[in-house]
Amino acid sequence: MTEMPHTNKLARESSPYLLQHASNPVDWYPWGEEALSRAAAERKPIFLSIGYAACHWCHVMERESFEDPAIAALLAAHFVAVKVDREERPDLDAVYMNAVQAMTGSGGWPLSVFLTPNLKPFFGGTYFPPERRWGTASFREVLERVADAWERRRHEIDAAADTLADQLSRAGMSSPGTIDAAEAARRALASLADQHDERWGGFGGAPKFPTPSRLFFLIEAGRRDEDARAMLARTLDGMAAGGMSDWLGGGFHRYSVDEKWLVPHFEKMLYDNALLARAYGEAGFAFDRPEWLRVARETADYLLREMRGPEGGFFSSTDADSEGHEGKYFTWSVPQVCAVLPPREAELIIVLCGLEESGNFERDASVLRPALPLGQVAAQLNLTPEDAASALDAARAGMRAARARRVPPLTDDKRLAAWNGMAVWSLAWLGAALPETRYLEAARTAARFVLSQTGRDGHLGRSWRNGVTSGVETLEDIAWISAALVQLYESDGQPEWLDAAKTVLARRLSHYQDAAGALLDTPDDGPALLMRPRTPYDGATPAPVGILAGTLLRIAALTGDQALFDSATRAVSSDAGLIRQAPEACLALLQAAEAAARPPLTLVVVGDPAWRSTRQMRAAAWRHRPAACALAVSPAVPVPQTSVETVPLFAGRGPGDGERARAYLCEGGACRLPEEDPDSLAKALSQLAQGC
Repeated sequence: MTEMPHTNKLARESSPYLLQHASNPVDWYPWGEEALSRAAAERKPIFLSIGYAACHWCHVMERESFEDPAIAALLAAHFVAVKVDREERPDLDAVYMNAVQAMTGSGGWPLSVFLTPNLKPFFGGTYFPPERRWGTASFREVLERVADAWERRRHEIDAAADTLADQLSRAGMSSPGTIDAAEAARRALASLADQHDERWGGFGGAPKFPTPSRLFFLIEAGRRDEDARAMLARTLDGMAAGGMSDWLGGGFHRYSVDEKWLVPHFEKMLYDNALLARAYGEAGFAFDRPEWLRVARETADYLLREMRGPEGGFFSSTDADSEGHEGKYFTWSVPQVCAVLPPREAELIIVLCGLEESGNFERDASVLRPALPLGQVAAQLNLTPEDAASALDAARAGMRAARARRVPPLTDDKRLAAWNGMAVWSLAWLGAALPETRYLEAARTAARFVLSQTGRDGHLGRSWRNGVTSGVETLEDIAWISAALVQLYESDGQPEWLDAAKTVLARRLSHYQDAAGALLDTPDDGPALLMRPRTPYDGATPAPVGILAGTLLRIAALTGDQALFDSATRAVSSDAGLIRQAPEACLALLQAAEAAARPPLTLVVVGDPAWRSTRQMRAAAWRHRPAACALAVSPAVPVPQTSVETVPLFAGRGPGDGERARAYLCEGGACRLPEEDPDSLAKALSQLAQGC
């Protein structure tokens, strides 16, 4: 009789990350009443481990420690072990990441935190090795010391935990006031210039992250500042040319471990690829760089091809590891290239990418990226440019097919509301701007899927997998879903999207905004936490506070809704102190502050979508309109009454004679004389962008 494999309580969960730990000998609990009640009843500390499915060091710590029966026994004797997927519960991650950063000065994943039974943190760190290493105690030593302190010095632990909890509560307070947004933007740009790597692009040294909030800020600043344009160009060119960009399959890896963007950390995140696709698209149009538009397309194509479920929602991530090795799926050795390609194509790839027998990564393998211009390689190999281009296309196709036969990294196929919002926000923009119908249709389908997960109580479903909704709604979900719905409206002019955004905000905004106007990460009707965290500064993604404030301003510009405008300005004012103190740390919020500092801007384009003149006017809008300028396009002519009711600026405004679309540029509700020439509109929008 075959013995059934051991499983713990995580086997009942839907999260791929939690399920990865379901067969550990550790008696893991998911976060919930059962675990918390046991800790209180037995007066045991909680060992809280937070990670995510694509986290490389989470996998390492699992293999080294959580699969060790001796470690499992030690945890069972002295602790209640709780495992959390940070992507399902970003609220818990924010609270306890702040705690570990306060205790140690740094953070990361896996996050390892020890809590009292009343959920106050008293000790923590990130990855702990199985043996003492790099001056870091082994995980066994940590467990033994914490258990001993809990038994012998409980009063000291309780006092320290109370002090830390009080510090965390005070650190999350808002800093209200007024702000000179233009001056803050100048200081932010100067700070970025100080950090900018003028040789390779990006900011700071290794490791280098894409940090989309900086890119979107530089796109707008670059419309009026040459230094901003230069920083943006070096960074976008560097990322696209480096190994962080998947040269064969499209899309971007998580970050570069070196300053040259050569060797990436190979996990791929939905949020990175969604935001980078739009950043490259916006920059490509703003500065007439078709090669950036190509990167945008390749990244969007990757999302549609590899990261989308059958219902249209987008997966969360793919792992860095396969077959126990990081990057094995993505890297190539010279013999591997020669084994899958004809000799002429193999030679082309080897010379073009500068492949050597020793490799530039591990196990004599290399991260692929062109090291020489194709024309130079063609001359070296005595090929015409046309033959070289044809051979390269064939070689890449052959290598993609060969790579597809390898064991792929695991995919975290849960669909997260906020990250799907980012994908919709990006694809809807690209679908209208390029234009590319399939991107726009993919955005519509994903938006409908996310909205279908709304609970009866009006809460958005945070996470969905295999028909099961899990996690808890956060400000990130509200911010990005509302931003995505507004972007869909701007892209196709259908009032249903703007109405849906207003419905989400009517139900949920008041639960996140306090009496002082500050936006908190968690709602007042959500699960009880040690504290309600606030995160007004940017991280791997732009801060939800800034995204939501900007979206509220955008809806107000379209609809004239004064209440939403007031909510946005109160949110900005509540963090004025932070913006003044460190504007480069909260660029999404700073851009909202810049938008709030001037009258609302709206461009109204009236014309039948089938008219050539309408397409030309819309194209001018997508290429030259500053980010703070909202866009309303008529879905038909005459403008439907539902559109007029949703956006009153349509009232009394029609197209010109003879199938000529008109564009009305409105500021503070007052509109200029209409433009009928796309070149004149482009000039007016460019002047507006340079003055913003």
